Amino acid sequence: MNLPKINREPDFNRLLKVLKREKTDVPVLFEYFMNDTVYDILTENENLPTEEVLRDRVKTTLAYKNAGYDYATFLPPDEFAFYFRENEESESVSLNDGAGVTSRETLESYPWPDANKVDLSILEKIEPYVPEGMKLVAAAPDGVEETVIELVGYENLCYMIVDEPDLVKSIFDEVGQRLLDYYKRVVEYDIVGACINNDDWGFNTQTLISHGDMEKWLFPWHKKINDVIHAAGKPVILHSCGNMYPLMDRVIDYLEVDGKHSYEDSIMPVEDAWEKYHNRISIMGGIDMDFLIRNPPEDVYKRSKAMLERAGLDGGYALGTGNSVPEYVPPENYFAMMKAGLE
Repeated sequence: MNLPKINREPDFNRLLKVLKREKTDVPVLFEYFMNDTVYDILTENENLPTEEVLRDRVKTTLAYKNAGYDYATFLPPDEFAFYFRENEESESVSLNDGAGVTSRETLESYPWPDANKVDLSILEKIEPYVPEGMKLVAAAPDGVEETVIELVGYENLCYMIVDEPDLVKSIFDEVGQRLLDYYKRVVEYDIVGACINNDDWGFNTQTLISHGDMEKWLFPWHKKINDVIHAAGKPVILHSCGNMYPLMDRVIDYLEVDGKHSYEDSIMPVEDAWEKYHNRISIMGGIDMDFLIRNPPEDVYKRSKAMLERAGLDGGYALGTGNSVPEYVPPENYFAMMKAGLE
């Protein structure tokens, strides 16, 4: 497979300029995560460490560098994770299947992870392998609302909002506090240059819970998390799927998000999002996943190039997919998109 040629060294300041909506010297790339096939292709000539955990982290970091990114995504160690019951999976997963936190008793007996005890020394071990000019962008295992839904089950949560709103608040608070504790710690590391506050809020037509309930139970935690990240002098990228656009004023003005990631053509194509919001918030990625999968590489390249021409280099846009690069995205299509940003 012919990979695009990389004719520049990484410079994290480029991503910072995008998030500040400032002029950049070249197009900037952004991706939440890729997949093992792409990571393997991009690091096939690299001499990686033998220690398994470190090897995987270094592979990801060098894959981002070799693909032309100015950063690499950092996910927390597996020990900082919320336990979810093993559910039967086929083509999709039911949001009705929760881990069983459905009462005060199960709330109190649930094995909550402690972010203050998670070993983040992996960040110190990775740092010598991070190429000069790069930094890491830290994300959480899942977001506040996502985690609540996975713990409770979506249908259970809908009933609980009506029947036991105090219990709903308690569950949001338990989850929110732990994610806040994680971000408080991770932003202390100099190698971390920005954070992704990742939390899917909706589907094609609306949010999963009402805007009023989000204001009561969700937004206060996002505000606290974003304030902690900003207090460390680092920008925040919101990764949120679904139709949450009626809330964009709150995302921009109250939550003070620097960049919004995740776009779908069936909701709002990234081209439209750019025209509507780029003067107020940076637009990250956006080449629709369905488009990326179904179309030939030349069409992916053309759309990516056109989006870059639309945005220009005046700041506020980074090229990438509408969500991520999972295994079912043809590698040649991903590389066609990447090529458009590296010429």
